[in-house]
Amino acid sequence: MKQTLKFFIITLLSFWSGILPANQSIAKLDWSKLEGTVANDELADICSFAIKNTQNGLGKLWMDKVLSIKKDGDFLDFGVAPPRKNKKGKLKSLRREMEDAIRPITVLSRTLVLAMSTGNYHAERAGVEATEIKLRLPLVIRSLAKDHKINGGLGEQHWGDTWQSAMWAGALAQTAWMIWDELDASTHKLVTNVLIHEANRYLKIPPPTSDSKSKEDTKAEENRWNANCLLTASTMLINHPNQQAWREQAIVYLLNAAATPYDLNSTMMVDGKPLSQRLRGYCVTKDYAVGNHKAYPHPGYTSTLINAQSALLLTLAGQKVPEALFYNTAPIYRMFVDHQWSKPPYRSPGGTVFKKDGSIYWPIEKEKERAGRYYLWTRLNITADIFGLDKNCSTKAPHWAKLHGQIMVDGLNGKETPVKMEAYHKGSFFNTSLYSYLLRSLHVKGHLASVRVLSIADDPKAGAK
Repeated sequence: MKQTLKFFIITLLSFWSGILPANQSIAKLDWSKLEGTVANDELADICSFAIKNTQNGLGKLWMDKVLSIKKDGDFLDFGVAPPRKNKKGKLKSLRREMEDAIRPITVLSRTLVLAMSTGNYHAERAGVEATEIKLRLPLVIRSLAKDHKINGGLGEQHWGDTWQSAMWAGALAQTAWMIWDELDASTHKLVTNVLIHEANRYLKIPPPTSDSKSKEDTKAEENRWNANCLLTASTMLINHPNQQAWREQAIVYLLNAAATPYDLNSTMMVDGKPLSQRLRGYCVTKDYAVGNHKAYPHPGYTSTLINAQSALLLTLAGQKVPEALFYNTAPIYRMFVDHQWSKPPYRSPGGTVFKKDGSIYWPIEKEKERAGRYYLWTRLNITADIFGLDKNCSTKAPHWAKLHGQIMVDGLNGKETPVKMEAYHKGSFFNTSLYSYLLRSLHVKGHLASVRVLSIADDPKAGAK
């Protein structure tokens, strides 16, 4: 009876909250928390170097894309996805085509806005003056929001209600949020419609778990990006009827993403409730790793569980970072440093993912080129140092951050590296270095001191039912 009543109330709120109140309040971002330099900080210096040396051409890339898009009335129709073939020669699905159309421009827009808002955009390297980008940003944001199904869409194809659309909605809303006062009321309405719609979807959908299939196809990364949308809505749209419901569901998604078999009966209190009350299952194995694409362990996908980007805007908005964002991150990080992967069944030579020479051991044959994503490993280590994830590691995070960071710097300077440098997309190094630098700045200034890192693996007093 209680569950039925809860579902009825959530459904009713979802219906009514689809209409944004005229007096809806938007949380203010306090950029002054980032003012000043991070003096004498070697890790921040590594990030700063990467920021300056990896934005080459990114402004021009963004501008060329914007100028190439055809107009649809007063909008730009980014959501045109002509059929294209994948590497195997097969036609991509419409879902994948729309991902290629919407995701890159949305994520790059957010990165550029964040860089410009914090004084980290360098026009001489990026290839376009910031004023030129700022001139076109309102139209880009307005067009991307208009092309979502909740706003009627543009042309024959539009986006929304799909596998990754909550990720794109969160990124779009964050982009608009950072320059909110520069956007008109109609754009505010379009953007918030998208965010509310995508966040409300997940009030009705329980987080998927992979359980015994976590070695083959974890659902952890999906839960994380859907949680980011929910968390963005609850942080940005203050006093909205669904604000607390969104935050609670974000916590549920985050915990189910990071849970292991050990956690299912835990009575540890996380964000005000016993852990087990929010868990449907688990997405991380007993070795604190995940698998994907039928490959296990997959260091790249495992690293997605240690991503503190959400903490940046939460902190600037003066809101508490949920404990769920960092649940199990300490033992997951320790896996990279200390867990021994035996040979066999894993690739020769076996051992730990992090090697003494700075190379990355990839225990599987599949996708081993991803070992060269040093922007991920540097971010992983800087995050571990900021939030104390290395407390029980044999070698501490600053050592690895300096080692992997220096390899990244060497690679950017054209030097040979232990593993060939590889990027997911052109802005990968810039985006991760920017967020790492800004989080490092907040940390040094004491703004992240209240963040708690919990795990039953590191708390013998946690207890279980």
